[in-house]
Amino acid sequence: MKKLFLLLMLFFLAFMMAGASVLKPYIMAGVEKGNYTSVVLKTEKALKNAGFEIVGKYSPMKDQNRTVICATHELIEKSVMTVGGLTAFGSVIRFGVYRNGKDIEISYINPLYWGNAYYRDDFPRVEKNYNALVEKIASLFKDLKDYWNSEFGSKQGKSVEKLRKYSYMIGMPKFDKVVTIAENSDHDQMVKRIRKNLAAKLGGSINVYEVTYPGKKLTLFGVGLWGQKGEKKFLPVIDFKQPRHVAFMPYELLVMKNRVVMLHGRFRIALSFPDLTMGTFMKIVSTPGAIANSMRILTIVK
Repeated sequence: MKKLFLLLMLFFLAFMMAGASVLKPYIMAGVEKGNYTSVVLKTEKALKNAGFEIVGKYSPMKDQNRTVICATHELIEKSVMTVGGLTAFGSVIRFGVYRNGKDIEISYINPLYWGNAYYRDDFPRVEKNYNALVEKIASLFKDLKDYWNSEFGSKQGKSVEKLRKYSYMIGMPKFDKVVTIAENSDHDQMVKRIRKNLAAKLGGSINVYEVTYPGKKLTLFGVGLWGQKGEKKFLPVIDFKQPRHVAFMPYELLVMKNRVVMLHGRFRIALSFPDLTMGTFMKIVSTPGAIANSMRILTIVK
């Protein structure tokens, strides 16, 4: 009997350890009640009190029932500075506030999911920072009316191994197969140009945030896509299940030394919606190209 008990315990521990290595793209912090605007402000205040810097906020699709709060933290900055390059795409933690009837849902991107996908084999170098970040964020929302702290966004989730070499399927782009928007340009001048074009809302794009690492010549823009072929066209097609993937947007544009790049839509969208069927993906087949065109408009001389 004692041997059977030990075997069951070992099986349980093995199961728990295996489960811990499977990650999903978002975390539902929980549900709050009350005034929507007040909940958004309360969330911002909690982030600031915990040492986060809020760099931007907006409503995807101009939907007044959803707000994305974009924040960074010294733990993230330290991680980017450690590895550099394309890891700057992971500079911001996106928090979503969604009004679902009388419930107000608060969610955010899962740092471990996105960290493994963006840092890949370099993630162990910054894992301590990310673990501390996860604990810090989880503790922020313990006072919610209904505290969930549960992952969502994929039925089965993805293993760490698969995330570090993620692509939707064979032949689809991986993390480092970025789309070059412009090249052979002066970093500082290009940043000013993009900033100016975003202020003018060229192509219906808006500037949600800007994060820069001067010593690395890395500047990341969070871009809201309010144009004709933007969020209103593709979000309803892919973000229709509950809970909503509110923290999916905004889209990122990175000025990296003398190049301007973005993550390929067939990578970035798939990573955000890993259970997306090929049939649904085909409904937005023109979206990756449309996003790239919106980004190119931001680099032109106007």
